[in-house]
Amino acid sequence: MINSAKQEPKSTESAGFVSLLTAAWGAICNKYVVISLTSVILAAAALFFGSESYSCIAEVSAAAGIGIAMWLIQFFALRKYGLSRKMMLDNQKSVDPRLSGSLGDLNSLGSSLGALAGISVVLSRLFITDGGAFNLDNIAVPLLETLACALCTGSMISVTTSRPSLRCSLYIITGRTTGAKGSELLKKTCRASNSPELMKRLGKMSGVRVAASVVVSVTIVMSALSGAGSAFSCIQTAFLCMLAVGLSGSCPKGGEDKLSEEKIPLFSKKSKSLCVLNIFTFILIAFFFIFSFPFRSVYTDYTPKNDFAYYEISVSENVDIFSIPGLGEESMMLFSGIFLASALMISVISGAFALSGGFSTVSQISSELLGSAFSIAATAGFGLIVNSAALDAVQYLVAASTACLLIFVNFIAYLVGQRRRSE
Repeated sequence: MINSAKQEPKSTESAGFVSLLTAAWGAICNKYVVISLTSVILAAAALFFGSESYSCIAEVSAAAGIGIAMWLIQFFALRKYGLSRKMMLDNQKSVDPRLSGSLGDLNSLGSSLGALAGISVVLSRLFITDGGAFNLDNIAVPLLETLACALCTGSMISVTTSRPSLRCSLYIITGRTTGAKGSELLKKTCRASNSPELMKRLGKMSGVRVAASVVVSVTIVMSALSGAGSAFSCIQTAFLCMLAVGLSGSCPKGGEDKLSEEKIPLFSKKSKSLCVLNIFTFILIAFFFIFSFPFRSVYTDYTPKNDFAYYEISVSENVDIFSIPGLGEESMMLFSGIFLASALMISVISGAFALSGGFSTVSQISSELLGSAFSIAATAGFGLIVNSAALDAVQYLVAASTACLLIFVNFIAYLVGQRRRSE
């Protein structure tokens, strides 16, 4: 007769056990945390050299805190499945090379986008905004603050599609889908490419992260190089990127555990089209939000520029349809509005991937609804801290309308796709 008491230690060992200290160490043991902390050190150095403002170190520290919290949440979730950072690294070579290579490509894309956003912040602050920082007597303070913000912004965007973060989501999604833990979860992950349900969820995770990193980076570059400054502060960039990480990793428990003989690619033709459509629409909306008169008139006290012609006595009172926002408090509400609109649109993109197979229950988009509520709360909280960035009811509705427009575009695309498939 088998003694059940003697079998318990063996089953516990096969499930795996990871201590809190091991999970926390795995969370902070990556280069992105080091880069974030480096940006905090640079901001502190700016204070040491005579900076009169605490806004830079406050924003950079808060952004670094959000990033570290994201890593801790991921590794504590992995702890429930009996996995540690070392176990995932040891199992890395056993994962399907095609899947591992696709995730590596996303890592390279995110690093490039993060570097692009960081460089645009440096160029904007040092050479474009207010005639450039090199015209000042004390160059050390703006230089250090610029480097701190650039490093923080670039690292947050890079984290969105970084290999360590994608690896965490790979095992978390596999664990939620299959219910496996410990060594069994490692084996299930190695066969992920043969599971249609699992690859569909991993495709959603990858698509949301790619779309978020591209649109956040392009929006920052677009606004920074125009002379208006970065559209998102460090803490706003961190929130948007971590929102994308959280929504992309959310999926219901369980699923079909059927395996196919053929290996399934990470991105299908349908998911690629969905990703490109949302990226293009998002960037187009962001451009009009920042530079066009209809949105500017809602969020700023718009003063029409009067164009004078040589030897002309009369003054033209025509409104410039497109113009560059002003600096400082004048555009705080505008950038707060684009932050809320971007957060809501990232939730819409995640919902579009979640509903790509059809809509049955509201639970399919429960994470997206929760993410939207957090985004509104974050915008309201930021407005309480910075009074000039507080939005009124109409401005909230206008920001939400951009998300509704993106929902409409995805709905039309879904109907067109259904008609093509029926034919």
